[in-house]
Amino acid sequence: MSQGTPSEEKLVPAIKACIENGQRLIDESYDLEFRDPTASQYFLIMIAQEELAKAFMLYLVKDGIIPFSTSVRRAIKDHTCKQLAGMIMDYIIMHWESEDELRAEIDKDFAAGDRMPSDVGSAMELLRYEKIGRWEANNWVWAEDPQYDKSALRVAKGAKDRRKQDALYVGIGRDGRVSSTPMTITKNETQAELDRARRYKYFLVSVLDGKTESRRHEKALSALKLLFAPRQK
Repeated sequence: MSQGTPSEEKLVPAIKACIENGQRLIDESYDLEFRDPTASQYFLIMIAQEELAKAFMLYLVKDGIIPFSTSVRRAIKDHTCKQLAGMIMDYIIMHWESEDELRAEIDKDFAAGDRMPSDVGSAMELLRYEKIGRWEANNWVWAEDPQYDKSALRVAKGAKDRRKQDALYVGIGRDGRVSSTPMTITKNETQAELDRARRYKYFLVSVLDGKTESRRHEKALSALKLLFAPRQK
């Protein structure tokens, strides 16, 4: 355990508290289930996802994958950082709706070998370098601009967080006209995010119980550990 890293006795209750609070937010979202639009329910669900992503980041600290540095603590409070962490959880969980989708996911993993999918690998790098890295040293530049996956880059630039804000506020465009309203949040969109939040919660409970043993889990943690390894001087 590196200097400054909290003990497991402190981190495990903190992780459990985040999971419990995420579940509380999910439960409270059911009170809004039959309202139309489902925007307020959607907003609560997205906050629940971020709380569960915080639990995931604390789990990474507990297992020595990432440090408990000032910049990492800042990331734990940052919306887009938690949304990028959510992309990593989405990959580990490997969700499917049909046998065909499951076969496709297995084939994809076999073809990738030890490589991470482009979107997940980019999410990891964006979290490590463009977020946490720039907070650690805000005066550095790339020799060549990295070619990040577009979906991960949109999350890092706040697209998912802006959608969350759309669920609360009327957006006003540069010309003064309405650009968005909470009415644009659909029931299908809300249901999809609710299912995602539930998967996050069950995954994290399994992680704490030591029941999550998968190739994707191992690959993701190995990649993160490599990204966050101390730089050689």
